[in-house]
Amino acid sequence: MNDILPALPSGDVRAINSFDPLGNSANGNAPQEFILRQYWRILLKRRWLIIGIVAACLAIGVALALTTQREYSATVSLEVAREAAKVVDLQNTRVSAGADQEFYQTQYTLLQSRSLAEAVVRDLRLADDMDFLTGYTGDDASKVKQAPRKAREEMATSIVMAGTEVIPVRLSSIVTVRYSSPKPEMAAKVANALADNFIKSNLARRYDATAYARNFLETRLEQVRKRLEESERQAVAYAGQQGIISLGNPAGSSETSGGQSSPEGQSLAAADLTGLNAALVDARTKRIQAQSRYEEAKRSGGRGLAEVSSNAAINSLREQRAVLQGQYQNQSANLGPDYPSQVALRRQISELDRQIASETSRVSSTVESDYREALQVEEQLQARVDGLKTSVMDLRRRSIQYNIYQRDVDTNRTLYNALLQQYKEAGIAGGVGTNNVSIVDPAQVPDRPFKPNLRLNVLLSILIGLILGGLAALVMEQLAESAIMPEEFHEKLGVPLLGTIPLLTKDEQAIDVLQDRKSPVSEAYFSVYTGLQFVTTHGTPRSLFVTSTQPSEGKSTTAMAIAMSIARVGRRVLLIDADMRNPSVHKQFGVTNEEGLSNVLVDSRQLSDVTHNAIIPTFFYMTAGHIPPNPAELLSGGTFNSVLAEALALFDHVVVDGPPVMGLADAPLIGSIAEATVFIMESGRTRATQARRALDRLNAVGTPVVGAVLTKFDNKREGYGYGYGYEYSYGK
Repeated sequence: MNDILPALPSGDVRAINSFDPLGNSANGNAPQEFILRQYWRILLKRRWLIIGIVAACLAIGVALALTTQREYSATVSLEVAREAAKVVDLQNTRVSAGADQEFYQTQYTLLQSRSLAEAVVRDLRLADDMDFLTGYTGDDASKVKQAPRKAREEMATSIVMAGTEVIPVRLSSIVTVRYSSPKPEMAAKVANALADNFIKSNLARRYDATAYARNFLETRLEQVRKRLEESERQAVAYAGQQGIISLGNPAGSSETSGGQSSPEGQSLAAADLTGLNAALVDARTKRIQAQSRYEEAKRSGGRGLAEVSSNAAINSLREQRAVLQGQYQNQSANLGPDYPSQVALRRQISELDRQIASETSRVSSTVESDYREALQVEEQLQARVDGLKTSVMDLRRRSIQYNIYQRDVDTNRTLYNALLQQYKEAGIAGGVGTNNVSIVDPAQVPDRPFKPNLRLNVLLSILIGLILGGLAALVMEQLAESAIMPEEFHEKLGVPLLGTIPLLTKDEQAIDVLQDRKSPVSEAYFSVYTGLQFVTTHGTPRSLFVTSTQPSEGKSTTAMAIAMSIARVGRRVLLIDADMRNPSVHKQFGVTNEEGLSNVLVDSRQLSDVTHNAIIPTFFYMTAGHIPPNPAELLSGGTFNSVLAEALALFDHVVVDGPPVMGLADAPLIGSIAEATVFIMESGRTRATQARRALDRLNAVGTPVVGAVLTKFDNKREGYGYGYGYEYSYGK
């Protein structure tokens, strides 16, 4: 078993492998049963409970089917189109899927509305039909007839609403309206009336909607018309005050932004400025040309002018001079310069030069005169343009407010035209009786009842019975798992029950009760000690480990009680508080927890220094000592083996009060070292599955669990008629 204690034969420790009623062995190495097989086994185990519940549900279902009033159902099919056929398309919109779903949900709600039911009641005069009113309630017809008419109408409306069911056909615009009634003819009549009145109400809503739209548009048109007239009056009055006159300005047009007139509507000043500006450009061009000729004439003395070159008189004179100059040159070779013919020729040439100069001077004077005239015309036009510019700029400043008035006129006119068009379209649409709802199949008189359906009732009753029976079986099994009775220990946990400890009252303290050897609790723990004497071949195990599934199950009290029972028979026993996470032994004896097991494990104290005697001469205890950061590290080494071996050398028995199993590594470590382990379980608190899981963890490390103790057992609460009723009698 370990290197300190001698190994025991396989039969020395009489521990029994745990057995799980759901198929889970307490041995961690055992195969686990499939969950479906577990449930099947539970159903087989509780089969009579399930059969009883199914039989009861079946009987109830058949009884309801036989006693339920027969109802006949008539259905009418309607096509509810998303959009009605429009003669006038008021607007072109695309409908999203969300809006489409919202539309159909609205139609379904309208089919089940109170207003539609009231219309059917009025149409069929159901408030006066006593057979209809008493068909469901079974009231006396005379009594119903004496009721006020309003009350009968309310009753008939409620009956129609209760019997109406709307069933949409998936992925289509078809809607089935079903009405149920005790009479087949009435079912068909009301179903068809529902469809007819729904179509009428739909048409009425459409007409009311267009009527409202027309009234609204009429009001808006009148308001906009008045605003348009007022804005036109303001624009005309301001134009008259400021002298703003536009040419060719058609109705509805206005000057462009910035005060500039559009081509269709220019002011007089702007028109004059445009014409004069064009004339100024032409005059400036002519002046530049005349100035260029004039300057050329000044530079060349008139000889370089194009007018001179193209003048016929000057050209004729130049030709004559050239002829005479040629004659003069020819005669110069034979005649002297004073020869009379030569002198005559020179006089003729000089005269021609004079005439040419005179004609050239005359042409230059003409060019200068043209330049002066062109300059004068340009200056006059420039002066007039400058004057008109000032007038136009002033007109623009005065036209700002006019443009504001004119834009207001245009806006009001556009709005008025748009509203007028919508008003015309709404009038046309409201006068056309279009509808998006039509009857596909009218309701027919049913030939067989719709309810009750005996076959369906039987099937539903069996199904509900099976479901309820299965749930009841699982609940019963769960309750059986959570509450373990003393006789169920071997069946559910696979370990023997060493004893059952009664529940202490609120006024009782464990240490005080255990000191009274005649108390029921003390007697119960002595019975546990008696059972421990038979778990090994050599009697009570020398090293005994006491643990539990979770805290506060009575583990520490049990360890102390077993140690006291051993001490009472004269054996030296040491109680060690090994729960270094939540120690409690020092609290039982009212001492401090400054030194104890943790100090011995770290070699800071000797065993004899931290053991104390209490209550009984042969009973000693050791507290947990200073709480270490990680108790599992202290227990996992060989130091605890040495401490246990040293304690066994000094004492006959050692009882170790250890920590709980679940969530901690301390308990498996101590359990693998001790000779035997006692498992503590609180009655009514710890579930069997939790206890089995804890036992599996202990068995996985080879912990010999010799038995269990059921603590805090309330025999009255658990329904036991027996208890610790045999008491000692004292002489009085």
